[in-house]
Amino acid sequence: MTAISQKKIFEAEQIPPLSHAEAGRLAEVELDRFLALIKTLSGDDWDEPTDCTLWNVRQVVAHQVGSYAGFAGWPEFFRQWGTLRQKPQPGQLPVDLINHRQVEDRAQATPAQLIAELEDVGPKAIATRQRLPVGLRALPMPFGPPLGTVRFDYLTDLIYTRDTWSHRLDICRATGREMVLTRDHDGRMLALIVRDLAAKLDRHLEEASIVLDLTGPAGGCWRIGPAKPPTATIEMDMLDFSRLGSERLTFAEVKSQSLASISGNREVAFWVLSNAAVPF
Repeated sequence: MTAISQKKIFEAEQIPPLSHAEAGRLAEVELDRFLALIKTLSGDDWDEPTDCTLWNVRQVVAHQVGSYAGFAGWPEFFRQWGTLRQKPQPGQLPVDLINHRQVEDRAQATPAQLIAELEDVGPKAIATRQRLPVGLRALPMPFGPPLGTVRFDYLTDLIYTRDTWSHRLDICRATGREMVLTRDHDGRMLALIVRDLAAKLDRHLEEASIVLDLTGPAGGCWRIGPAKPPTATIEMDMLDFSRLGSERLTFAEVKSQSLASISGNREVAFWVLSNAAVPF
């Protein structure tokens, strides 16, 4: 473990935003890694439960295939998004209606069929998203909770790729695979999560600050808030932190499983951990 004083601490507010061109590159890499992972699966791997408690591995893959299919052709996009006209069930978010349709459409698909469809629709979807005109990308999109109204390109450039990245982690955890992590790709994915969290928390920290020391092959160290030196430091594995951010882990589980090491003001650190959710 490297002492925090020996690490380079970056300001979270200075993490550069995601450009449209970079979004395309990240999406291509993430699709390639997701496909490479699911091609290693066999037998019972496909039936393993995941951190997405309603879905096993096969259903997670079906959701991803459907998500890409939704941008591979506009008729399919409007068919899927037309489900938002329905009323969600109690406890269901509007986006859950789209996700449910994607999974149900492929309820009888074999693993080989899912892989083949993703190989077909994945590159098409990324190409479509990259071709979207500037005016369309800037349109406000009333997406419902937890996103609310966002620019369309927040979804198409960032959230769809972040979703694939987080589901790649789900499958790795479910099947005992080691997640391929590189600093240029996964480190950037992590930094964009921290950037979203900083935008959410910065105005609430007032004169406090928190250093996130996120460990792992593609980890990093960032400060959120104005205070120097930091009010508190949280050291946590980068993948556990991303699971907390996507609400696959709860703050209570982080505490009970001792997944975070805290120094400084524990009250501030606990508040940050309990408010670490960002859009996934």
